[in-house]
Amino acid sequence: MRARFAHEIMDSPALTVHRGLPVGELARLLLDQNADGACVMDEDTLVGVVTSMDLLWSEKPVHMPTVITFMELVFPLGGAAAEQELHKIMGATVGEIMSAPPITVAFDTPIAALATQMIDEHLTLLPVVREGHLLGVVTKAALLRAAFGPTVA
Repeated sequence: MRARFAHEIMDSPALTVHRGLPVGELARLLLDQNADGACVMDEDTLVGVVTSMDLLWSEKPVHMPTVITFMELVFPLGGAAAEQELHKIMGATVGEIMSAPPITVAFDTPIAALATQMIDEHLTLLPVVREGHLLGVVTKAALLRAAFGPTVA
């Protein structure tokens, strides 16, 4: 029988980190665990998600905001988005590069809905929660196993 819901395919326990963890240690942990990301916890509360893509921001060239000059006045374009991008590029800790608040799913979310959400929102992993508690995490690999399982050679 094929799995149909998040709780049937999730990795549990989820890999968790705290927001003060240096990004270098996060990179080492993700590589050691062969993981694409981790849930960021503040004691027992899920506060964010951090992924390998968040780490790659530090390798992205800094894009200086575009400006428009009008009658000798300079108007920067980009505003808050440019500032947020720069903050992420310069982040030294998990808390500075994580995505928050985290996008989560219920334990009984159907697999088709998980796949749709991951594709539509460009997500690497989805924390699975029940009554506010982290149960596990659905990853792209878990969805592939659920979809193709033993039929993949």
